[in-house]
Amino acid sequence: MSQSSLFVDIGNSAVKWRSHGSEVFTEEIDQFSSELLPKVDTVWISAVAHLNIVEEIKAKFTSVNLVKPSKLYGKLTLSYVDPSKFGVDRFLAMLGALERFPNSPLLVIDTGSAVTFDVIDSQGVHKGGLIMPGIKALRKSFNKFSTNDLSLKTSELKNSTKEAWQSGTHAMLVSAINSQIQNFELQYPDGVVTICGGIVNEILIELPFSVKFFDNLVLDGLESYSQSMG
Repeated sequence: MSQSSLFVDIGNSAVKWRSHGSEVFTEEIDQFSSELLPKVDTVWISAVAHLNIVEEIKAKFTSVNLVKPSKLYGKLTLSYVDPSKFGVDRFLAMLGALERFPNSPLLVIDTGSAVTFDVIDSQGVHKGGLIMPGIKALRKSFNKFSTNDLSLKTSELKNSTKEAWQSGTHAMLVSAINSQIQNFELQYPDGVVTICGGIVNEILIELPFSVKFFDNLVLDGLESYSQSMG
C-alpha cells in the first residue's frame, strides 16, 4: 500500500497545505490549527517562521520532515556559503521552478511578506538574490501614512493623501519587480521568469507577458523534494 503524504508551507502570515494532487488549502496564521489537516502517513514542512506550528504538527503526526536548504541539491547549487542562512521558501521555490524549466536560466520571484528574487543559470548554479519589503511592510513603513489596506488597485496619480500612499507603494513594488525582470532578461535573453505569491493576481497585468505565474511554487518544490528523498 502506498504511503500518503501532506505538504505544508508555513509562511509569515499564512499556512498552505495540500496532499498529492489535491487542491491547496490556506489559513491565516492566527486561525490555523493542525486539526484542519487530513490524516496522512508523512508530513513534509517548509517553515520560515512560527515553529510553534511545526511542534503542533509534530505532536499530531508520527512522521514529520522539516526541510532545510542544502548547498548542493539535485541540479541546484546555492551561492550562500552557509545554506542554513538561506530561506527554505526561496530554496523550494527554486526547486519548483527547476522542475518545470530544468535547462533554462531562471529568475524566481516570490511575492510574500517579503519579495524575493533569485537567479539560477542554465547549469543550475544560483547566482544570488535580492530581498525587498512586501506590500504590507511598504504600507506600514511610514507611520504618518500607515494603513492595513493591502489592496493593489492602481498606481495612477491620486488626489488624496490616503490614495496617493496606496498608489505610490503599489507603483514602488511593481516598478521594483519590473526592473529586476528587465535586468535578468538583458543578461539572460533565453531565460525564464517565474513568479508566485499571494499578490500576483493583482499585479500580473502590469508585468511582462512572458512572465510565468505559478500559484504554489514552494509547495511544488516541497513535493519534488519529498519524492527525491523517498
